[in-house]
Amino acid sequence: MKKLLAYLLIPFSLCAMSLEPPSSFYLDTLVFDIEENESLSFTRPSWNDSNDIFYYNLISFTVDTAGEWRASNSSITSNDSFDYSPYPNHETPWFNADTYIFLYEDSFDAKNPTLNLIAQDDDGYDGGNEVQFDLTYNLETDTTYYSVVTTYDPEEEMSGNIDIYGPNGASFVYTIIPEPATFGLFLGCVALLRRYV
Repeated sequence: MKKLLAYLLIPFSLCAMSLEPPSSFYLDTLVFDIEENESLSFTRPSWNDSNDIFYYNLISFTVDTAGEWRASNSSITSNDSFDYSPYPNHETPWFNADTYIFLYEDSFDAKNPTLNLIAQDDDGYDGGNEVQFDLTYNLETDTTYYSVVTTYDPEEEMSGNIDIYGPNGASFVYTIIPEPATFGLFLGCVALLRRYV
């Protein structure tokens, strides 16, 4: 009788465990594009050589629901012509595109990239390749956050997707700076103004 009871309770307990709601829900996918001529640049924190340049996209955002939020770099594509042959650990195409994310509260200053830095991640994505970020953080409402999406190594160029997860029913408002499609237009307008001024 004890064995029968045990066999009956195992499926019930497995079903009960799977009924627990997830802590966060998929909300949206953002696209980033880090290119030398179309991105901002800085020297990132957690890097030893202050002469190296890192290209990045800046995402300014607010959330309407406090709680656990997650940014997961679900895909990356290298757009890079960098010669990785001197680096024996960087032999596959995945390693030509190694992402990094920094999270800031209230403001981001490229000249002082540790100011207001509250979280960062390099290789947290559980996709098995150890080159994509996956950052989880408890965010508050009525606060402007800034995510700097950049690269692990200097002067890398890449594009990819960031899946955003948050509390059930939540939403967020964001702006990607620069927007890849409009940055070239902006530079063209500046060049045109310089010509006539």
